[in-house]
Amino acid sequence: MVMQPPEHSSSNSVRYLVAGVVGVALMLGAYFMQINAEADRQRQSAAERLTLCRQVARVASATAFGGADVRDTCEQLNEESNKGNPPL
Repeated sequence: MVMQPPEHSSSNSVRYLVAGVVGVALMLGAYFMQINAEADRQRQSAAERLTLCRQVARVASATAFGGADVRDTCEQLNEESNKGNPPL
């Protein structure tokens, strides 16, 4: 009995290579989607905190109870938010 090598070994190798590249591309795509979703959640959370801070500052200034301190905190929060999220 004489053993013969597979006739289409290079064809199978190309298929495995393509499947591997597609698999890696899908995994990277899913990873970047998760990173983007987390960044969106952080942006939304920062916007909500800033809105709440501004509402508290308005109430504090209307009641003359620590309005300047609250406004300073809001300005600092706004600056931090702008540093982390450059305009598109």
